[in-house]
Amino acid sequence: MEENSYEMREYLFNDIYEKFYHRVFCTSMNVIRNRHLAEDVVQETFMKAYKNIDKLNDNSKIGAWLSTIASRTAIDMLRREKRRPCLPLEEITFSMDEDLLPLCTVESEIELLSMKEEMNEKMLQLSPKLQTVFSLKFISQLTDDEIANQLNITTSTVKTRIFRARKIVKDQWIRTEHSETSSLGA
Repeated sequence: MEENSYEMREYLFNDIYEKFYHRVFCTSMNVIRNRHLAEDVVQETFMKAYKNIDKLNDNSKIGAWLSTIASRTAIDMLRREKRRPCLPLEEITFSMDEDLLPLCTVESEIELLSMKEEMNEKMLQLSPKLQTVFSLKFISQLTDDEIANQLNITTSTVKTRIFRARKIVKDQWIRTEHSETSSLGA
């Protein structure tokens, strides 16, 4: 009985996700003005909504409710990003573009290789499910739909796994930077 209720909730929420994804994304883009960060906001918004869907009293207001969550989440993300500038995960590529190598200095090439090695180490610490989706997205450069088809899962599941994997890797990266900064100051 409980498992059936869980499946019904998943089904209904997937329907909400499909119906309101564009609206939530547009709301996020209006605040953030960065596609990658807006996608992060969308994922956070739907995760918050999923956790709090039982608190929604009037189902006819779900679109407005999601838009409010999205705009507040986007504002929070802007505040966090202003405090901590960093290189977006998408900018750390896993394969060197041979056409650009002559333009790179030795130092920047070594730094890029070091970042890739660090990223691979952090990726290996993910669970197998997250590792697979992360690898297909950022190493194989597949779209969310292509990953969903290849793994025989829904696109929303792919997006959720990508969000979780990115969050874990980002948190690990921040902890590493913080520990390095702390050791330098000691």
